[in-house]
Amino acid sequence: MPPRDPATTNVMVAGAQSMGALGAIRSLGRAGYRVHAVSPTERAIGLHSNFATRHEVHPPVTAPTFGPWLTDYIDSHKIEMILPGGGIAPEGHPAVAPFGNLFPVSQDSTVRRRSSKYGLFDRLMSGEAQHKANLPPTLLVDFDQGLPSASDLAALGRPLFIKCDGLFARSDDGDDRVLRLEDPETALARLKELGESYSKAVVQGFAPGVGVGAFFLRWNDRIRARFMHRRLHEMPHTGGASSLRESWRHEAILKDAEAKLDRAGWQGVAMVEYRWDPASDSFSLMEMNLRFWGSLHLALYAGIDFPKYLAQCHFGETPQAPESYPIGLKCRNTVPFEFGYLVSLWRDGNVAFSRKLYSLLEAGILTLDPRVKNDLFFPGDRGLYWRRWMQFIRHRN
Repeated sequence: MPPRDPATTNVMVAGAQSMGALGAIRSLGRAGYRVHAVSPTERAIGLHSNFATRHEVHPPVTAPTFGPWLTDYIDSHKIEMILPGGGIAPEGHPAVAPFGNLFPVSQDSTVRRRSSKYGLFDRLMSGEAQHKANLPPTLLVDFDQGLPSASDLAALGRPLFIKCDGLFARSDDGDDRVLRLEDPETALARLKELGESYSKAVVQGFAPGVGVGAFFLRWNDRIRARFMHRRLHEMPHTGGASSLRESWRHEAILKDAEAKLDRAGWQGVAMVEYRWDPASDSFSLMEMNLRFWGSLHLALYAGIDFPKYLAQCHFGETPQAPESYPIGLKCRNTVPFEFGYLVSLWRDGNVAFSRKLYSLLEAGILTLDPRVKNDLFFPGDRGLYWRRWMQFIRHRN
């Protein structure tokens, strides 16, 4: 089969308000595809990218006009691939069902279901030793079968994290949720409330270390591309979204993540998130996100062009992804994430004043260092960096 001509190939990137979608828009547009960036909000950053051929604000997924809009748009623009987001997904609105083959993900709904937060850990904990390895203290809760006891929760340690999947919400408007609770009694009370809205949940104990991510494109049971990063700053500073990260590699984590992806049977892109303890070199799986991640731009800067490779796989081609990439390449999200990191650090009374002062010096050094990349200051699309700054300043005022 001859290679697909990107210049005549229409692809839709849904959820253009997310940073992951923006990275996909830029990657696919740079590769020459006709990119249709769509979002339910006109303020979506991806709608203003120079790499989008067309941009469209669509009706809310809950609106009665959404189904007719989606069908008409796909047919009239001859869309041949859809990257999910913003409620446009294989398991989402009924109007999406006829177009399931356009999504470059596992077509087996059973595989998609067991790759959810609950489904993943259920699958891993029932697997072989390599699948059960490197998991944090975990308890699976089926609300229809009853609640765990306070002592069961206490055995997981402190703090506790409750994770719920929108897939297991009891209503159509349920979404994914992650809650942090400081003690088992509070967690048990919250579980009683969540049982009204969800059928299943995962409860996990704390895993020490820093956040690291292993990123993959898996297609036809083979890893086609891989990349890793280590989080340097998070927003808030106690743990959250990655605001500054660097390219990194850890062979044992890569091997562990690949075994877990194999157990899930997933096809498509995946971010496998871990906590890594540098003192002991131990690590624990936190979660698996089966969509493009917010820090995608670091991989693009490092030469691992996941969205382009995914499109090539979807259209029957074999991508030629590099096996290696530069280690230590840094990339940051200045506004709002790095600003939020600094604010959370300065507001924390447990943080030493010397560290707070150093954080300001470090911010200046990072800003002036030309080697440090920025999510929004992307070649050919740098206007979005200034656009975000203007939005940020207006909001602060």
